[in-house]
Amino acid sequence: MDETRTNNSARLTALDGLRGLAAVVVVFHHALYTNPEFPGAPGGGHAPAGSFMWWISYTPLKLASAGVESVIVFFVLSGLVVTLPVVRRRGFDWVAYFPRRVVRLMVPVAASVVLAAAWVAAIPQVSTQPSGTWLSNSSTPNFSWEYIVKAMDLLGGDGQINNPLWSLRWELAFSLLLPVFAIAALAMRRWWMGGLALACALTWLGAHAGSGELEYFPAFFVGAVIAVRLDVVRDAAARINTRWFRHPLWVALTVGSALLLIAPWLLGPDVGSIPEVDNVLKGLVPLAAAGLVVAALGWTPLRALFESRPLQFLGAISFSLYLVHVPIILFSTYLFAGQAWYVPLLFALPLAVLVAVGFTWLIEKRSHGWSKRAGEWASARYRAWFGRDEEADATRREPAVTSSTRT
Repeated sequence: MDETRTNNSARLTALDGLRGLAAVVVVFHHALYTNPEFPGAPGGGHAPAGSFMWWISYTPLKLASAGVESVIVFFVLSGLVVTLPVVRRRGFDWVAYFPRRVVRLMVPVAASVVLAAAWVAAIPQVSTQPSGTWLSNSSTPNFSWEYIVKAMDLLGGDGQINNPLWSLRWELAFSLLLPVFAIAALAMRRWWMGGLALACALTWLGAHAGSGELEYFPAFFVGAVIAVRLDVVRDAAARINTRWFRHPLWVALTVGSALLLIAPWLLGPDVGSIPEVDNVLKGLVPLAAAGLVVAALGWTPLRALFESRPLQFLGAISFSLYLVHVPIILFSTYLFAGQAWYVPLLFALPLAVLVAVGFTWLIEKRSHGWSKRAGEWASARYRAWFGRDEEADATRREPAVTSSTRT
């Protein structure tokens, strides 16, 4: 049986594993942020050459802590899996889609905010680190109920009590703008290389100008382009997998994409002093993420790795883990105040996984059912309100259609 057709399911299993791995990288990234010497941390962390922090930041080991870059991988994956049903189904139900998607995102977000508020209120968050560090910026010493309201307002509020919510703002905005992204991706079906080049150019411009819209939306568009070209990608992968050079080619794509993802870091701590190099390389990050997605779908050994039970487990809890881990890291840091920076993490990281498992079962899985019912309700209401007029229009058009058919 054709290998590409056996995996031709709406649920792209290997990508769940990729998402799970990306979520772990984000968690590790935030865990290292508690050490003010971690390069890239707010406050200007500096690591002496040859130290652990230097090795984890300026060598390929950076892949284990490339949190911001992993969020771009999330965006590309969202662009792919959310756009795919639109371009695959005739008569896609847009009336059901919007409430379904909003409920799917906002129920876990709201629950994570309430949970974050509980962690914040459980122990005073008065940072002893200098002002401007990640721990100081992310702490909430004067907690009040207003922070809950602001955090739940993804489009206009702030995620002070749950830092990762900044990326959910872009997820929600993309979801609301999905028709625009789908139409643009379909329009670029034949000129997909030009579409990817345009996405990279806009990402560079966004990084240069400090525009979140330009820096992050193109990653979703890249995912949408992959969705439109998915059959072509699979057919090309199937042809490659019959050739003798398949493994070297896939290795080159995977390693090259991974290194491109962290390219600014590989140039060392002085990359910021080279005019525009950092921004240009950031502009290529969506392309690097797309390369990893294609490799995960097309390279059989890599796909098998991402479909393995450990990574599938991480993929199943990835959204919940992403939503709950930062408040737990902060709580643990204050709970073990005065200890070496890594001691709180020995408590926080296993706890975050356990809480994510519970959150997945208690909140996220139920949000799937609630979102489906919300979509069905909205679609039924629309048919009830406008269905009769549509039937009347169809009846009025029927003679003309019949006549035309006979002709």
